[in-house]
Amino acid sequence: MVVRRIREHVTTQNWFAVGIDLVIVVVGVFLGTQVNNWNEERLNRDRAADYRSRLVEELDFNARQYALQHAYYRQAKAYGLQALDDLAGRTPLEDNDFLIAAYQLTQMDTTRAKTGVYDEMKGSGLVDRLGDPETQAVASDFYLTVEVAQRSVEATFPYRTLLREAMPYPVQSRIRDACGDRNVFYQKRLVGIRLVVPCMLIIDPVEVATATKSVRAIPDLERQMTRYVASLDEKLVNLALGAQQARDFRNRLLGDPLPGST
Repeated sequence: MVVRRIREHVTTQNWFAVGIDLVIVVVGVFLGTQVNNWNEERLNRDRAADYRSRLVEELDFNARQYALQHAYYRQAKAYGLQALDDLAGRTPLEDNDFLIAAYQLTQMDTTRAKTGVYDEMKGSGLVDRLGDPETQAVASDFYLTVEVAQRSVEATFPYRTLLREAMPYPVQSRIRDACGDRNVFYQKRLVGIRLVVPCMLIIDPVEVATATKSVRAIPDLERQMTRYVASLDEKLVNLALGAQQARDFRNRLLGDPLPGST
């Protein structure tokens, strides 16, 4: 309709009216663009607020998961130190207890921290809506730690394979069934695992004697076990850092206003 009116005014050489019509067209396009921009900004702000709310819950879950993994590896290390004290002659164990300690040392929890919400936010181009530059730096540090911690918990050393090759499978199975991984839930969601401590399992004496002989015959057993116990220290450091950073990031989000919300 506007185009037809402009054509009519051009035909009659009513240049003033043509100018008015052009101004109306430009203003209309400008207002339409502004409305679209405002609407898009509102949608992005709402989506960012939703992401941040979900991210707070995800970080709370990750902090709990890391804390459980840290406790898990503390338990494994405690078993390892008992077995090392026995091998060094400092605190001898009964063969039954030695087998349990030697096996429990090899237990692993490689559960990966959740990053789904943050990944969605990156894919949507809304990471800059997390908060101020310091908040974004906290986020970057946390997700870098997630990768480092994951590589750490997945890393292993020969002792685990050597032990599980040497110890008769029925003995391993009994220890695992009686004192191995137990699921831990938070708000009806599986958040981690734990070991049964203390392990009160009593293994048949004949099986104990055979298994103990096989385990103690592992070449360089004390040296291999020492290296494995030492590797748990790295896991513990990274898991403790991950738990703390997850809490810090969560608290930062709760205290940092959403960009564009003020």
